[in-house]
Amino acid sequence: MDWAGITLSGLCLAHCLLLPPLLAILPLLTLSPLPDWLHETEWFHAALLVPVFLVSGPTLLRGAHRDRRIGWWAIIAFALLVYALFMPSEAGEQALTVLGASVLVMAHWRNRKLQRYS
Repeated sequence: MDWAGITLSGLCLAHCLLLPPLLAILPLLTLSPLPDWLHETEWFHAALLVPVFLVSGPTLLRGAHRDRRIGWWAIIAFALLVYALFMPSEAGEQALTVLGASVLVMAHWRNRKLQRYS
């Protein structure tokens, strides 16, 4: 499950880092305009949080029983990801999402290392 959590966090990072530049250059590459729903990515961010919570939550909760830091990293990561939904600026939202996804990857990585050595 840690690998699934790392993969989902990687999707968050890819979404935040790759989608905006792609959307910026895509109209130059095509003759038709982009649909309006593609400009608003809030729905994608909120929808991606559901599997992130469902996969990462239980996995990291088990790891938190062995190492409290995993639990704290998970709480901080989830708080950053949820708070990012309410950021008024796009840049702030992206920064918090990238930070939250990175912290979540660190928590999963630590959890994975603990499982390997136990």
